[in-house]
Amino acid sequence: MKRSFGGRKYDYQIMLDDDARLCGFSILAICKQTGRCSSINNLNQMLSELDVNPDNPKYEDSAWVLPAKEAKRLYRKVVSIFSIPSFPEFLERFLDDDRSCGEWENVYNPMTNI
Repeated sequence: MKRSFGGRKYDYQIMLDDDARLCGFSILAICKQTGRCSSINNLNQMLSELDVNPDNPKYEDSAWVLPAKEAKRLYRKVVSIFSIPSFPEFLERFLDDDRSCGEWENVYNPMTNI
C-alpha cells in the first residue's frame, strides 16, 4: 500500500509492504526543489507522533520491518496525521534542518520509490 501527500517544499509517501506476518513500513520525504529524498521514520518528530520508544532497536533504522498488526496500525496513524493540512507544513522546518546536515543523498526514482 502507498499513500502520497504534498506539502509546500516536500512530497511524502507512506509505504506499507504487506506480507502475511511481517511488513515493511516507511515514510519517505522528497524535496521538491532537489529531488533528494530520505526515509523519515526515525526523525524525532515522527517518532514522537507515532508514540514509539526511540530506544527500541526495531525503530532505529530509517525503514522498519514490523509485525503486520503493528505496521498496519502505524500506517493508518501516519495517514491520519498527514491528512491534517497543517502537519506537513509543521514537519517541513524539521526536514529543512535534517537536510542541511547533508544526509539526504538519494535522488528519488518513482520506479523504485527510492
